[in-house]
Formats: sequence, structure tokens, C-alpha cells
Amino acid sequence: MKIVSLSFDDGTIYDLQFIELLNKYKLKASLNLNSGLEDFVWYYGDHPIKRLRLNEVKEYYNGHEVASHSLTHPYFSSLSKEEVIRQVKEDIRNLNKIFGCKIEGFAFPFHDQTEDNIQTVKDNINLKYIRYSYLSNEYMPKDRYHLPINALYDDEDIYEKLEDFKKNNLNNSLFVIAGHSYEFEMKNDWEKIESLLKFLSNDKEIVVLPLLDAVKVLFGE
Repeated sequence: MKIVSLSFDDGTIYDLQFIELLNKYKLKASLNLNSGLEDFVWYYGDHPIKRLRLNEVKEYYNGHEVASHSLTHPYFSSLSKEEVIRQVKEDIRNLNKIFGCKIEGFAFPFHDQTEDNIQTVKDNINLKYIRYSYLSNEYMPKDRYHLPINALYDDEDIYEKLEDFKKNNLNNSLFVIAGHSYEFEMKNDWEKIESLLKFLSNDKEIVVLPLLDAVKVLFGE
């Protein structure tokens, strides 16, 4: 099975429009949220980006996988082991309560995670998978705790990358597309992401699954 997973981070107000597009094309994504940053505003250039109040919009996420993205989106390489564990455990506990489901996936924020960080999270928290933030050309992760990103949604060659992926001869394989919904607004990319979703929805050679479902295919329950 050739699996494509959409793994998008941060839970900003633009998730709502993104989810509407996902639902339009009957695609399910993994949406990685920070429960400790509700209402937080930061700036993309001169443009304010606002986080969601998750309790008020939780129904929007129905049918999609909600995963942890840490409590407050810190740089993990600067954290103590105890703080690494707290950032993930507290976020999962909060998300479990908000969404009423078991959170079993974690996606690291930023690009500075270390192998020690990965092992700390793996060894201390009951997770089905960990997605880290480095790019890879490999289509079969070494294990469920080392899921890389294969492409960003706005890569100029993303369709070529997908065609290369479809040519692989593995029994099961995974291609992870990542990004942030606020980028669609800030970069005027709504048409670009909709075109990609339409392409994925119509392609009969691939199956689009959330990462939690993908790792069950690749590595079992």
C-alpha cells in the first residue's frame, strides 16, 4: 500500500478553512495541536496569527486525527529531560480532555529535536508514533518513532516527488506532507493546497491516511 499522510501543525484559526477543504475532498489528516497556547497571537511578518480556542471548535476536527505538538511549542533541544516529558504529557492530557479521545501521536515543533529528545519521549510516554521535522527521501521509516517529512505542501517539485513515490517497489510505503494552515493565508496558497488535495483525492494509486492509521499499516497495532 502506498500511503500519503497530511501532517499539519499549530492549530491556528486557518485550520477551520483547511478542514473544510479536507472534508470537501473526503481526506483525513493529522492535525498537531498545542493546548497551552489558546488565543496566543504571533506575527508572520506584519500579519497577526491567532491560535484557536480548542474547546470552542473541537467539532471541526471530527473525523481527523488530533495529535500532540507539545504544550507551548518550545525548542526541544534547549529543554531538560523533565521538561521534555512535561511538554508532551501535559499536552496529551489536555487534548484527551478537550476532544474526548485518546491522543496517540506526537509531532515535534521546529527543527531542532535530537535523538535524545526522541528517545525520552518514546521511553516515557505511551505513543503509537513520533513525527520529527527533518526531510527524507526514504519511503519506509526505520520505526514508528522516527517518521520524517517527505515534502512540504508548497515544494515546487511536490508532484514530481509524489510520482517518484508511486514508482517505489515496497510492499508498504509512506510519504508525509507537512505544513501549517496559516501559510495558505500568508502566502496566498489556498488554491495551491486545494489543487493538491484534489490531486490526492483523485489518484487511485495512493491511499491518504492520518499518520496514526498509517503506522498501524506499516508497523501493526
